[in-house]
Amino acid sequence: MKRALIGLLAFGIVTAPSLAVAQGWGQSFSPGEARDALKKGDIVPLRRIFQRLKSDHGGYQLDAELFSVGNGRYEYRVEWMTKDGRRLRLRFDAQTGRLINSIGG
Repeated sequence: MKRALIGLLAFGIVTAPSLAVAQGWGQSFSPGEARDALKKGDIVPLRRIFQRLKSDHGGYQLDAELFSVGNGRYEYRVEWMTKDGRRLRLRFDAQTGRLINSIGG
């Protein structure tokens, strides 16, 4: 019984990250990993996206994270508070800065 339980736990630990990426949840980057990806030229600077949001909507950033979404693709997930109090949840292609999806507002 113990052996079966340990086997299932080991399987879950090994497969959970790949299932998360397959379902579009992605793998979050640490600040150091994000800096490395920026230095290598894999992603655009997040400040470029913030400048565009500030210009388009005013307001400020509430949260931002970089994710690997599989197949060598990266995306920024940003929460933004507009100058008129609307909360936006946005997804950007981190390699091009292109807006993928916007929720809220």
